[in-house]
Amino acid sequence: MLDSLLSLIALIAIGLTSFGVGRPVLRVLRIRDDDVLSAAVWSVAVGAIVVGLMLTAMGCVGLLRGPILGVLTAVGAFAGIGEIFSAALQAAERPRARDVQPEEISPANAVLWSPPPRWLTQSLTMAAVLACLGSLLSALAPPTAGDALCYHLELPKTFLANHAIIFSAYSDNSTFPLMTEMWFLWGLAVNGGVCAQLIHWGLGLLLAGGTVELARPVVGRQWAGIAGALALLVPAVNNQMTAPLNDVALAAMTTLALAAWWRAVVTGEGRQWLLIAGLVGGAALGTKYIAVLFALVVAATVLWTLYCQPKRRRDMLVGAAVVSVVALSTAGVWYVRAAWYRGSPVFPFFSEAFEQTETANAPDRETLPKSKAPLGRNPLKLAVAPWQVTMHPEHFGGRGHQLGVLLLAVLPGMAFCRRLRGMRTLLAIGLGYAVFWFFLRQNVRFLLPAVPPLLVAAVWVWIEMRRLPRRPKIVAATAMALALVASTAIPLWRARGEVAVAIGWEDREDYLVRTEPTYTAAAVVNHLLPKDARILSQDYRAFYFERKVTRENVFRRYTQYDQQVTDPAQLSIQLRSAGFTHLLLMEKVDGPGPDSDRTLSRLVEAQAATATADQLQLLTDYRFCDRDGVTRRYRLVALQ
Repeated sequence: MLDSLLSLIALIAIGLTSFGVGRPVLRVLRIRDDDVLSAAVWSVAVGAIVVGLMLTAMGCVGLLRGPILGVLTAVGAFAGIGEIFSAALQAAERPRARDVQPEEISPANAVLWSPPPRWLTQSLTMAAVLACLGSLLSALAPPTAGDALCYHLELPKTFLANHAIIFSAYSDNSTFPLMTEMWFLWGLAVNGGVCAQLIHWGLGLLLAGGTVELARPVVGRQWAGIAGALALLVPAVNNQMTAPLNDVALAAMTTLALAAWWRAVVTGEGRQWLLIAGLVGGAALGTKYIAVLFALVVAATVLWTLYCQPKRRRDMLVGAAVVSVVALSTAGVWYVRAAWYRGSPVFPFFSEAFEQTETANAPDRETLPKSKAPLGRNPLKLAVAPWQVTMHPEHFGGRGHQLGVLLLAVLPGMAFCRRLRGMRTLLAIGLGYAVFWFFLRQNVRFLLPAVPPLLVAAVWVWIEMRRLPRRPKIVAATAMALALVASTAIPLWRARGEVAVAIGWEDREDYLVRTEPTYTAAAVVNHLLPKDARILSQDYRAFYFERKVTRENVFRRYTQYDQQVTDPAQLSIQLRSAGFTHLLLMEKVDGPGPDSDRTLSRLVEAQAATATADQLQLLTDYRFCDRDGVTRRYRLVALQ
């Protein structure tokens, strides 16, 4: 229980530091917001981005040291507490601002709608709180997500160990945009892997707040709160909040960037919001490459607006230029770094269009492989994509990332709703991004940036449903209620396996032995092997190893070492000459899914059958059955 409490305190300190950094920045830009939620969302978001940029700069000059980051976080947390008290005193001295409703429903009608009934607001708030509680319990368990242990946490751990952002030739991920990983590095330095995981949980809350900010000028503050609650009930969102990945972080940044752009361009609240839009948009571009797709969709929407409203062309062009310059300045370091080391600013995508700087033996990558498009890229299949993605998410990245049935059930109702100012723009952005997604990479978690704009449309359908006759309205409301109850139950049910470790009934190490396939091997490595040991691993997880680990499939892709082994007896000698001291072999034994690549295992077994078998020493051999029912065998072998 103490471990979980310390991790939560570390998360609170990081949040306070972000607020303490972001609030003065907004004050300098003369951005004032009487809404407490809005002030908190923008202050934390801007502060986190500024700290992320600072950590990036420190990594470039070799100053990434845990004690330094710990002291800075403590000082920042006290500054954040001071800012909170200052804001509270200022709020007490001025009258509360009234909620601003949209000016019109359509060009010819200025009728306003009533706020949501109290029971609806309270029910959805309670459902969102329960979903957050379920995801929090899961997030308090030590991280076990595969991609997190491969690079989302492994790279920050490596950067901290080397005190700098270093390049690894045999890690494709090391030149990805890594803004979110800088925040995870912050959590690792302050408390460890659980704190880093909790940061992504906090970014889920920021996504909900960003959805409220996006919806407020369109449907009003009270209905915007409904949209924020619905964001937390999307299964993909509350599932990602349990692991240190970056899809929720990306969705939070794209949503806030769009909301800031909206306040600058549509509602005319001041050009300073263009700077915020550029800063947050740059954070999105610095988080994941697919943010470029979102930026292209927004750019296309701006161009269409320029065509339809020629009187606003100058202001919109100036705004687009400001946002672009700030965004590129914020995210540019990651793309320049990729171009420097890999020859492509968006490596490994579209690498065939750029001169490669890697090993000449590295094969060209297929940017749009068929395996990444289960539906194919036929435009006719686009019509059935919403149904397929909603009902069969296991074909598009897994059921853990499903969007739920709410959007599929509600959005067709837009065809029967009245026109609402701004709604067509949000729909164009959300659906336009989904079209890009369909023709590029059909993984359902990549759709998260489109969810907040579509949730605003879903809320408008809810508002319009109140005009239906009584019986159809009851049927529709009952169906929605059932869907929301299921969405609330999912994160609570998912947390059943992590409750014991979250509240301290189970030791974290025991939990990892039970749930993490490589942890047993990592424990052997960390206790027995010298600090200079180097491991060639068939498993992609490396976070819990305190020695240098290289993924075998990446090493083989760049060197084709397996083709150079003409005599099985020479395998250990050849790998030792490449710098490796140990091998971690992994092969699937039983269970569903494809078989694992056994190239290295076959080579080792071939040498074991020769007279040089004594050059291979088995240190540990065990089997692990994961939650999907797949049993794998792990062997740690020393190269004598």
